[in-house]
Amino acid sequence: MKAVLFAVATSILLLVIVYDISTTKAGPTDIINVEMSYFGPLEDINHDGDVDYLDASSLVSHYGESGPPGWLRDDINDDGVIDYLDASAFVSVYGLHWLVP
Repeated sequence: MKAVLFAVATSILLLVIVYDISTTKAGPTDIINVEMSYFGPLEDINHDGDVDYLDASSLVSHYGESGPPGWLRDDINDDGVIDYLDASAFVSVYGLHWLVP
């Protein structure tokens, strides 16, 4: 059985810890496997490990468009509209770099 044990989401990271409990026929011992997944900042639109001009180009090309929340990665704040709020969040972390798994 798998279940989400812990999840944290910010504009900088999404951390999800999933636990998997399996019981054996030999006894009541639980085997717990923990998986941790890290996804970079939401502002890294192309998932290349950098918040840079490539992401800015995508954001600018979709600026003003709208749709259902979460319809496009450029909708950083997930409100359904790509606008100044998304641009502001983007600018606040521009230049950020991290290792992509």
